[in-house]
Amino acid sequence: MSPEPRDPASRPGRRTLLRTAAGTAAVTVAGGLGAAPAAARELPRGPRRRRSPAPLPVAGTTVVWWSSDGPPDPASDPVAFAAAELARYLGRITGRPLPRHRADRPGRGVALLPASAAPVEQGVPAALAAAGDALLAGRGEDAHAVVVGPAGALAAGRGPRAVLYAVYALLERAGVRFFAPAFPAYQGRAERVPHHPSLVLSGTHGTVEEPAWTWRRKYVEEGTSHTAEGLVLLLDWMAKNRLNTLVHPSDYNHWSVITWDRVRSAVAPEAARRGIVVEVGGHGYESFLPRERYPAYYTGGASVFDVHNPDALDAYVRAVVAHLAARPEITVFDCWPPDTATWPAAAVAAFGTVANAEAHVVNTLRTALVTALPGVRVERIAYGAAIAPPTPGRGFHPEVLIDFAPYERTYQHAVDDPASAANAPLAALLRSWSEAAEGPLAVYDYNRRYRWRSLPVRPLGILAADARFYASLGIDGLGSYAEPADWLPFEAVHLFSARLARDPGTDPDHWLAGYLADRFGPAAGHLADYYARTTADPDGFTVPAYASAAETGYRAAAAALDRALTVLAGREEYPVAALLRSHIDLALADVAITTAPTAAARTTARAAYRTLLEEHRFRGLVLQDIRSVQRWGGTLAHRDGHAVYRLPAHAAPVESGLTVARGGSATVRLRAQDVDWRGHTVTWSATAPAGLVPGTVSGTLAPAGAADAVHRLVLTASASLTPGSHTVAFTFRTEDGTVLPPARLTVTVV
Repeated sequence: MSPEPRDPASRPGRRTLLRTAAGTAAVTVAGGLGAAPAAARELPRGPRRRRSPAPLPVAGTTVVWWSSDGPPDPASDPVAFAAAELARYLGRITGRPLPRHRADRPGRGVALLPASAAPVEQGVPAALAAAGDALLAGRGEDAHAVVVGPAGALAAGRGPRAVLYAVYALLERAGVRFFAPAFPAYQGRAERVPHHPSLVLSGTHGTVEEPAWTWRRKYVEEGTSHTAEGLVLLLDWMAKNRLNTLVHPSDYNHWSVITWDRVRSAVAPEAARRGIVVEVGGHGYESFLPRERYPAYYTGGASVFDVHNPDALDAYVRAVVAHLAARPEITVFDCWPPDTATWPAAAVAAFGTVANAEAHVVNTLRTALVTALPGVRVERIAYGAAIAPPTPGRGFHPEVLIDFAPYERTYQHAVDDPASAANAPLAALLRSWSEAAEGPLAVYDYNRRYRWRSLPVRPLGILAADARFYASLGIDGLGSYAEPADWLPFEAVHLFSARLARDPGTDPDHWLAGYLADRFGPAAGHLADYYARTTADPDGFTVPAYASAAETGYRAAAAALDRALTVLAGREEYPVAALLRSHIDLALADVAITTAPTAAARTTARAAYRTLLEEHRFRGLVLQDIRSVQRWGGTLAHRDGHAVYRLPAHAAPVESGLTVARGGSATVRLRAQDVDWRGHTVTWSATAPAGLVPGTVSGTLAPAGAADAVHRLVLTASASLTPGSHTVAFTFRTEDGTVLPPARLTVTVV
C-alpha cells in the first residue's frame, strides 16, 4: 500500500497549496450531516464552527465496521484492525467490553452505534455515512474524518490506513494520548487511557484531517537497540501518530547485523495490518554486490563498485530485483551507496559528478523494476558527496523519491537561517533540489542525532521553523530515526516531528503547552522550565564556554524536575518525571567531562559518566554505542554496539579491575540487568588462577525490570601469589540456557 506516485506535472500546484495551507490540515466542517462546504475542502486557514450536535454516550454502543478492501480479519485488514482498536480502547475506558459486528456495505469505515441501531447495513444511519463521504470527497489517500452525534460516531478514511487514523483521532477525543511506543522501560506509562465508566463523546458536525506531507517516516538506521518485538511497538505508535512509512536497512553497511531478514517475519505482518509502507535498503550497494564475491567489479580502494561497467551494474540490478521479488512486502527500495562512500575516479570522470554517476545507477534500477516489479518505488539519498543535484539532463527519473539529508547542519539555528555558516549552504542546496527534482522530495531529519549521546536536546522551535521552510518549498515528506534505548529523552521530539509531518504550521509553544499538560498534569509548569533549559545542541560541547553554559542549564533543569517530583508525589505521572530526573544526572556527568579543569578531574568525570551510562542503558534513557563508550575513553567496534540489546539479560563485573595485596582480599560486584524487562535468573560461575580464591565460585542473580541484581564476590590473594596481573573469568547464562557474553576481570596483585 505504497503512497500513490504523484503526477510530476502537479508539483507546482502542490507547493502553492502548502504555502497557503500550512497549519490547516485539520478542518472542522460547519455544514450539517450532508455535503461539506467547498471552502472546507480547500483547507481554509481556520476552522469554522457552529453549534455542535448532541453528544453520544458510549455505554451500550456497538462497534460496526465495513471494508471493501480485504478479508474480515484484523490480522490483515487495517479497517478490521481499526474496529478492534476502537472496541479495545473504549472497553478499557468504560470498563465494559464493546461488541463488534461487520456490516455488509460498500466503502470502508468504523461506526459506534447506540443499542437502538441494528449492527447491519441498515443500522448505519445514512446521514452519518453521507457526512463522512462528503468530508472526504476529493481528498488524498490518508485523509480521515470523524463525525459524532446522538445517532452514532463515525471514523472514516479515504484509504484503509486512514480509517485506522480516524479511529485514533476519535480516541483522542475521548481523552486517550499516545505518547510513546509501549517499550518496557515505560512500565505501562507510554500512553494515557482515562477511566470513565460513563464516557460521553462530544458531538460535532464533522472534523476532517489530511496530512500535509505524503511521506511521514521513521527510520531504524543503525538499529543498535531495535528488536523485532520493539519494532512492532514502534509501528503501533507510528499509526497512532499518523506516520505511514517504516524505513529499515536491508543490511546496514553490509555488516550482516542490522538486517531486514532478521525481523521481517514479525514486523511485516504488523505493518500490513496497520497499512504501514515497508521501505527497505539503505547503505550500501555492497550488500548486493559484495567485493569478496565480485572483486573484478571494484577498482583500487573505492568502496563503490565500478558503476560505469555495464556488467557490474547489471549484476547489481539483478541482485536487487531478485532480493525484492523474494520479499513482496517491500514497496520502496532505498538505493544508497555505502556510508562515507569512496567512488571510483574513472567512473566519476565518465559521468562528470558523483551525483550523475549515482543517478545512472538509480535510474537503471528503476527501469528494471518497472518491468519486473512495477509496484516498487526507488528512493535515493542526497547525502555526502552526492548531496547536490545532478547536472541538467542527467537527473533522476520523476518516479524516484529523493531524500535530502543535511548531515552537517547545526540545530543551534534553523536550517534556512542565513546567519548560520553551517546551515546556509545546505538550505541553498535544498532550494536547488526543489527546483531540479521532477518527482517527490523529502527531508531526512537528524533531530535525534547519534552523536548527541542521548543528551536531552529538544529544539522544538528550530524544528517548527524548518518545517515552515520545507513547506514553502513544496517538500513531500519528513522522517527521522529513533532508538528504543533512549526514546524517553526524545519523546517530545518524536511526537512533535510526527505532528509537523501532518501539519508543518504547528506552533511549537502551543503544542508543547498541551503536551506537558497532558503528560505531567499539575507539574506542567515545572516541566516547561526543564524543557527550556535542555535545548542546547551538544555539537557545541567542544567549546568549553558553550559546555559550561549547557552545564548551568542542566543544573537548573534538575532543580525544575525536583520541584515537579514534589508536586507529583503519589501521582501516576511521577515515574516518568523521575526517569527524566535520573537522566539529567547522566547529562551532567557527560558535560562535566568537557568542563573538567584538570586531567585528573576529567578522569574522575569519565568514570562517573561510565557508571551512570551502564546503570541507565536498559531504562529507556541512554543508548550505549560507540559514541557513548568513547566518551568515557572505552573502545567498541561500531558494528558491535547492538549486541548488548539483543539478549534477554546482561551480566558482568561492575568494576573494570581490582588491586589486592598478597595475603589480603578485595570485593568485586557482579551485576545482572534485565534487558527485555521480563525478569530472569542468571547463573554465573567464576574461574580464577591458583592462589586467587573466590569466596564462592558460582551463584545466581535475579534482575527484574529496573531492579538490577548485584552479588559482592570476595577475592582473596594468597601470601605466596606472584605479584602482577591475573585474570578471573566469568560465564553467565539465563534460566532457559541462553548463554550471555563472558567477562574477564583483571586483578593486580601487589
